[in-house]
Amino acid sequence: MAVLDTRALNRATLARQLLLDRADVGVQDAVAHLCGLQAQEPQEPFVGLWSRLRAFDPMELSDLLVRRGVVRTHLMRRTVHLLTADDVLAWRARHGAMLRQRVLGVYRDELAGVDLDELAAAGRAVMADGRPRSMAELARAVADRWPEPGPRALGEMLVAALLPMVQLPPRGLWRTKAGVRNVLLASWVGREIDPPAPDGSDPVGAALVRRYLAAFGPAATADLRAWCGLAGLPAAVAAIRG
Repeated sequence: MAVLDTRALNRATLARQLLLDRADVGVQDAVAHLCGLQAQEPQEPFVGLWSRLRAFDPMELSDLLVRRGVVRTHLMRRTVHLLTADDVLAWRARHGAMLRQRVLGVYRDELAGVDLDELAAAGRAVMADGRPRSMAELARAVADRWPEPGPRALGEMLVAALLPMVQLPPRGLWRTKAGVRNVLLASWVGREIDPPAPDGSDPVGAALVRRYLAAFGPAATADLRAWCGLAGLPAAVAAIRG
């Protein structure tokens, strides 16, 4: 087995992240290869892709957002990422428990006594009309039933954890400033998220491990956890160790 020295390891990691040389890869394929791009700052993905692609046109990414090929949503570590719609649909259910726990880590006291399943159902009923809403608007719509937590705690739990949502354009378009308007992911892309595996297996976890290593490896399991925020991945790592 070949052993990489420090320089070779550095080169391999940069090459997998498309940072050693600019690549002749399409925008959507690059977003998929990188398992999404950090997008808390709306213009950040444009810089990330310009750094990686030989002939990057910012308007191509804007067009993909408008055409719903890529979306902006809370996923890894509860931060906003730009991902392909296919990846979000495949991965979102696997991230649900982590997203809840991350929000509870901030608002546990405020949300004590709130039945999160009931809160999710109420939020989904509000959003069923397909009208985009800000986090504050959605929180106010359910606040009569849960007045104690306050709008921030309710809104964060609904938008970042309980309901698979996307941030609509013009948020995230090239050189465009716009507030956050949320809509249900399924209504935006026209497909429901993939359900968890019924047999208790973890095909999504195994796929995530492979995809992460293809884009960022070689890496340790701690690196993988730090990237996605998910627990319970040792079994997925073990499943593909060979």
